[in-house]
Order: sequence, then C-alpha cells, then structure tokens
Amino acid sequence: MADAYFLGLWLGIGLVILGIEFYYFILARFIEKDLTLSEGLIFIFCLTISVLMFIKSFFSQDMIMVGVISFLPLPAADIIINFILSSKEKIRQRMEEERSLNDWLYTIEKQPDNLNAYVSAGDIYFDRKNYEKAIEFYKKAYQIMEMPYVLQRIKTAEKELKIQKGIIWVCPECSFDNQGGVNNCKYCGYSRIDKDIFKEIRRNKKEIIKASTIIVLGPIAVILFWVLYIIMPPYLALIFTIIVIYLTIKYFTTY
Repeated sequence: MADAYFLGLWLGIGLVILGIEFYYFILARFIEKDLTLSEGLIFIFCLTISVLMFIKSFFSQDMIMVGVISFLPLPAADIIINFILSSKEKIRQRMEEERSLNDWLYTIEKQPDNLNAYVSAGDIYFDRKNYEKAIEFYKKAYQIMEMPYVLQRIKTAEKELKIQKGIIWVCPECSFDNQGGVNNCKYCGYSRIDKDIFKEIRRNKKEIIKASTIIVLGPIAVILFWVLYIIMPPYLALIFTIIVIYLTIKYFTTY
C-alpha cells in the first residue's frame, strides 16, 4: 500500500509540474498571442517528450532521476529559443548600425562639409564606446561649424574616454569627478569600495533576504515535509498533498 501511495504521490507531483510548464510555456503565451507557430510546435514536441519520459520513470529503477530529467525539455527549449532570438536581434541591430555608419561615411566622402554626417558618425562610434573615433568625428564637425551641441558632445566623449581609461571616476553621490587612483571622493568622502558594497546590499535588500530565506529554510522545509509524510497516516498525507497542489496551482495562476 505504501508503494502505491508514493507512486500516486509522485504521479500527482509530476502532473502538477508538467501542468505548470504547459501553462507557462504554451497556454499563457498562446492566450497573450506571444507564441509563434514554430515556437508552439517546438514546445509541444518537448512537452510530448517530457510526458513520455515521465511515464517511463514509473518503469525505471531510477524513477526520481528519470522523472526530474523529464521536467527539463521545455525550460531548456525556452532558454535556447530566447538565446537564438536575442543573438539574431543583436546581429540585426549591428548590421543596421554598420549600414548606417557606411552611409554616413559615404556622405562625408561626397560632401566633406556635411556637419550632420560627421555628428551622426560620431554618435555611432560613441554608442559603440569607441570614444577616440567619436571625438575625431565630433572635432571635424566642430571645425565645419562651431555649434554648441557639437562642443558638448566633444566634452562628453572626452570625459567618457577618461573614465574608460581609469583616469577619473564619477562619484555617484555628488557627481563630482575624482582622480582614478583615489578611492574616496574629495568632495563628499564617498568610498567607491566600501560604500558601493553596502549600497548594493541596501538596494537589493528584499532579494537578498528572499534568497537567504530560501537557502536556509529550503532544506529544512524539505526535511520537515518528508518527516510529515513518514509519520502521518496515508489519508492525512493525501489530504495534505492535495492542499499543497491546490495552493501551488492557485499561486502560479494568479502570479
């Protein structure tokens, strides 16, 4: 009877996990029209593999291991798809940026006095954090016409170049510039070593507390959960399992 009970418990847990994966990766995205046909087919294929592997876990000696592996295809497919899409988007943006830069360089070649072409080319190099090239184009633009906004771009690029090379650093508290070899701001006393650490802790206080709680209480909760199943009568354990499954689904669907 105990074996049958734990098989039923494992079946319930597996169905809940697979149901959550189906809802999150397929159903919710389909409802929000955020699922392409190709992505949908891939996710359905992975879900089918997951179900087949989960069924196979009941006939395997390493039931838990096979079962856990059966929960991985959908998340793995999602990670791979997002990585591919992100890479394609970065490549597309880079190609458009390169095309735009070539167009401005061609304009400069045909129209050497085109102020806007020099500034636009400098802006592209600035976005690439190639501040030396950006300054070069900004200065050429300023030679054509001494416009205030061009001069401001030159000053900004020169400052960013100094920061990039570690010559100066900007205090996040008072926004004053400091020499690169100095760790304490000479205006407000801010320490970019010590206070940065405490500032990050304060900024991410909730996330740190949440992660610490999970790390500390997670293993304790698992042990307590397992002990309860051992000492509780089967019918109470079944009721407890149903309640946990219900609360999990409710939390997930209302998240």
